[in-house]
Amino acid sequence: MLEVDASMSRALAVAAGGGGDAVTAAVIASAMPDLEVSAVLTYSWDRLMIDPTPGPRSVADFDGLISLSGSVAEIPATASLRTGGRSTIPRLAQHLSLPLLLMDASAGAPGLASQICGAAEVFGADSIVVIDVGGDILAEGHEASLRSPLADSLALAAAVMTKLPVRVLVAGIGLDGELTEDELHGCLDRLGGQVVKQLVPSDVLAYEGIWEWHPSEANALLAVAAGGWRGQAETQRDALVRITDDSAAVYEVSTADLYESSLASRLSHAPTLAEVEQLLRRDRGYSDIDVERRRLRTRPPTRRPAEDAMDVIDRYAGDASARGIDALTIRRVAELVHATDFEATDALRISLMRKRSSHFRPPLYLTRPTAGIDRSDGWRGI
Repeated sequence: MLEVDASMSRALAVAAGGGGDAVTAAVIASAMPDLEVSAVLTYSWDRLMIDPTPGPRSVADFDGLISLSGSVAEIPATASLRTGGRSTIPRLAQHLSLPLLLMDASAGAPGLASQICGAAEVFGADSIVVIDVGGDILAEGHEASLRSPLADSLALAAAVMTKLPVRVLVAGIGLDGELTEDELHGCLDRLGGQVVKQLVPSDVLAYEGIWEWHPSEANALLAVAAGGWRGQAETQRDALVRITDDSAAVYEVSTADLYESSLASRLSHAPTLAEVEQLLRRDRGYSDIDVERRRLRTRPPTRRPAEDAMDVIDRYAGDASARGIDALTIRRVAELVHATDFEATDALRISLMRKRSSHFRPPLYLTRPTAGIDRSDGWRGI
């Protein structure tokens, strides 16, 4: 059992969106040592290209988790899914210095709150820091461009239900390509948002290698922004994202005001993930997991990069540059040539590194070799 010093104040970091948000939680924990973060909690909820099972995974889906107490489970590098597909979380555990704990959404917000309380007891934590990248956690739920509120809203609901002090930090405003900049800054004004940290290259340098394989776009773009790159990037499904100085800012908002105005307050008493989905369907017409189910049925077959893949990419990158776009995410490039499962994307990365090395700067593919790199402290990429 982990031994803790009861005289010290500690916090748990809750990666609200799962996956890549766990990396940003570790970045912020290191960049803001006053938070005294002792562990990171995250969902295992990967893109269909990685794990073709819609929705977040539960403890029951894994082999090799380390049971710490009750429903509290640590994710070691050796853990794996029992039911096919991959989870990026065990591989992340190799790169993060903080313990990585699995958030299991199957028992809804009450069950998740119980897990967080159990983790707080194990790690001697007396507060929670909820960390979101992109800003969709700030939404009220009615916004037309809001695509994926379930994970963030459920994480916030569970954190508040613990009755422990909760801080909410939001980084990479707009980098998830959901709410508009005007909507996001309206939310920040309404919720008393204040910048508490401006991330800089040294904050993200130790995590740079993760973006050579991890599929998260918003978190990878935050790392690019913190590293100094500026420009316009095209992400999955043609979304456009501007990387500015504000993209590297970490904001804090009022937890109480956010909870009351967001979907989190409406999900608090749903005792199962299925009931969380039902509430979202009632409010929004569908749940995030419904979207994944539909994509799984309708997505085109994946394939290894064909012989003409580089020609397709070259033509598209040239057209994008003419439209004022400085970079495509690697995920967007994979989408263009239907290399949308793990093996196909990995093969594409190797091809890009060998054949287009001047453009290949994970997590970006530059439309011109020097696009967006015009600062002496600019982002290095690979």
